[in-house]
Amino acid sequence: MTKKKVLRIAAVIAAVLVAIYAFSVLTDSTRGYSDVDTSVAVRQLDDKNVSEVQINDREQQLQITLKNKISVDGDDDVEKIITQYPARAADTIFDKVQASGADKYQTKVTEDSLLGSLLVMLLPVLLIGGLLLFFLTRMQGGGAGGPFGIGKSRAKELNVDNPDTTFDDVAGADEAVEELDEIRDFLQNPGRYEQLGAKVPRGVLLYGPPGTGKTLLARAVAGEAGVPFYSISGSDFVEMFVGVGASRVRDLFKTAKENSPCIIFVDEIDAVGRQRGAGMGGGHDEREQTLNQLLVEMDGFDDREGVILMAATNRPDILDPALLRPGRFDRQIPVGNPDLAGREQILRVHARNKPLAPDVDLKSLAKRTVGMSGADLENVLNEAALLTARVNGNVITADALEEATDRVIGGPRRTSKIISEQEKKVTAYHESGHTLAAWGIRDIERVYKVTILARGKTGGHAMAVPEDDKGMYTRSELFARLVFAMGGRSAEELVFGSPTTGASADIEQATKIARAMVTEYGMSPQLGAVKYGEEQGDPFAGRGGQGTLDYSPAVAATIDDQVRTLIEKAHVVAYRILRGHRDHLDTLASRLLEKETLRRPDLEAILGELDPVAVEDIFDGQDRDFPRDYREPVKTPTELARERGEEPPERPDFYSEARKARMERRKAEQEARRAGADQGQDSGEARRLPGFPPQEGTGTRRWDARSDPQEHRRAGHDHLWGGQDRVDPPGDPLDGRSGPPRHPGEVNYGPGDGAADGPVSPPLPPAGEMRGFRLPDNEQPDNPWTTDDAPTGRHSRTDSGGSGNPDAGNSSSNSGNSNSNSEDRDGQR
Repeated sequence: MTKKKVLRIAAVIAAVLVAIYAFSVLTDSTRGYSDVDTSVAVRQLDDKNVSEVQINDREQQLQITLKNKISVDGDDDVEKIITQYPARAADTIFDKVQASGADKYQTKVTEDSLLGSLLVMLLPVLLIGGLLLFFLTRMQGGGAGGPFGIGKSRAKELNVDNPDTTFDDVAGADEAVEELDEIRDFLQNPGRYEQLGAKVPRGVLLYGPPGTGKTLLARAVAGEAGVPFYSISGSDFVEMFVGVGASRVRDLFKTAKENSPCIIFVDEIDAVGRQRGAGMGGGHDEREQTLNQLLVEMDGFDDREGVILMAATNRPDILDPALLRPGRFDRQIPVGNPDLAGREQILRVHARNKPLAPDVDLKSLAKRTVGMSGADLENVLNEAALLTARVNGNVITADALEEATDRVIGGPRRTSKIISEQEKKVTAYHESGHTLAAWGIRDIERVYKVTILARGKTGGHAMAVPEDDKGMYTRSELFARLVFAMGGRSAEELVFGSPTTGASADIEQATKIARAMVTEYGMSPQLGAVKYGEEQGDPFAGRGGQGTLDYSPAVAATIDDQVRTLIEKAHVVAYRILRGHRDHLDTLASRLLEKETLRRPDLEAILGELDPVAVEDIFDGQDRDFPRDYREPVKTPTELARERGEEPPERPDFYSEARKARMERRKAEQEARRAGADQGQDSGEARRLPGFPPQEGTGTRRWDARSDPQEHRRAGHDHLWGGQDRVDPPGDPLDGRSGPPRHPGEVNYGPGDGAADGPVSPPLPPAGEMRGFRLPDNEQPDNPWTTDDAPTGRHSRTDSGGSGNPDAGNSSSNSGNSNSNSEDRDGQR
């Protein structure tokens, strides 16, 4: 029942009640009479000051009209009075009326009508029967939603004017955008597809880790589709009452069919779509009944032409197979964490309305946030803006982004924690051990930052950032991570002769890696290329359920022995590296105690001359049965082109031409809509959005790096929408190249020295006017950056002109939000 309908019914009921009250007041025979005590009325009878008297026998009332006016409660003009008398005094009152000498008196006896008596008896029965009939009718489907509307669909309808999210707001998921844009194109231009006998996918499932943009993609489809869009959560189908979920499914699809073509989006469909037979209620489980109804509505006996179902989930593995088959979910689209180019695009999308300082380089930030999802990257920029506001700054600096990244990964720093000098020294050697172990072995990334500042649950950490997005790891690379993890424990044993509880998180991480190498990746020659540990239990009865492991106790003992051997060997390698470079370890610890944070330039100055070792013999007899043939593998076309000094060959794309044609059509539609919007606006000065340069001409238009088709062709990328079309586009005002601006937030502070003619940017504020977050001097590197992952756009330190550091500093170790390798010391475990 809608809100308008409820208000309409309430207004009708109120009007009826007012009418009844007005009728009763107007027809009341006692109007105009003043209520007095019985003694006053009897006195008037005795004084013979009465003109007319009416005795209401049933009500036991006297209505008296006086000859002479009297005073009652301060009113001197009372001519009509009314009073009550007891039933036993009826004869006495009648005698007094007779003796009062009244000109006229009468007795009124009220009798109940037959209709009124019947109504009084039958009204309760009719009300109860009507309510029961109403409930039974709605429970049987005669009314929408069942009793009280609990079975009515809770889907929220969005029309064309509601959503403000489009595909321009989606970055880092070009393949998913392309698949969904095809559905939008089919709904808006069905003729091209119908000529080929093609049918639109009846169901689209978006699956992937949390925070990757599945719901954002659905909102973008709602903003682009131009058809009714219904959004609902999977948990809205689950209720305490049996049959409510199925009723809501029926009501949802009934409404959708009435408004077809349309799109239904079910978020977190795993709440209702998990495998049948796994519930605790048997075949009559409410969730199973809801799923059965959903299966029938998606592809049952009745046709649902024109209704497209979209759904999102983090757990596609627990969905029912009948739900995933073609005809229900014809298209399953993975939405994973973005790669380097995708992360840069996402950062640019979320930096649209944020004023970025000239020292910000989003490309380097994308390199340092490997493994982060789109939600994590958005949080990084938001935290940087909050830090800037905390110090009353007006620009977001590179230091603010550096601190925000650490806050997202590890939480805010604990500046109030008091640490003894001995514990600080142990922490410094622990983190130095991690850093030196990573620097002293091959097949692992060099440490980007090491700190002994407490943050979150950790007392310090060392972070190794991968140079690129890796999809697989070799046996040597995984073993190098074991050495990296055991570096802190080895440093404590080497320097102090006794380990501490600070290595507990390192040991846990190393155990996970070693067990995965043995049981999942088949890297142990003793156990072979076999996956161990698959459980057969109920996945919803708890983690692992009551299932049994599919290997014998003897194999379990072998697995434990192999894991222990791996960790012990990594421990020995880490200890030997630290003992062989004790001077470097002491130097690192001394510098950490002095500066508390060391970054890549300072680490290169200390450890640059270190020659890493390679560990080839990880398992005993690992190459005995399957030795390596030392002939060199073939080279890729890109490697051959680089050897010849040529440009790498273009990557073939089967859908490239169709994709570009669809992009051009969509761009033309956008330009037409924008032109129509501009015509409807006054021809005054263009409105200035925060963080955006002033637009030329009239009207307000969104910033779009693809507005120049020639520039898009020069970019050489096939990204559809969102973010920046190229990873490193020309026209960066920070390095003086010509062309369109990289992003309004980055050009808001003026061009560089060699900027060529192009879009006009606001002038650079005077020196000292830009204020932003700045890390303390002791956390700044003493040496210049020499690598391309520098946090600043010029690969060197640029003072932001402001100060203020409420809680800047260290980062977290746990790589739950990021795939960057980091080790920590946590003395609280």
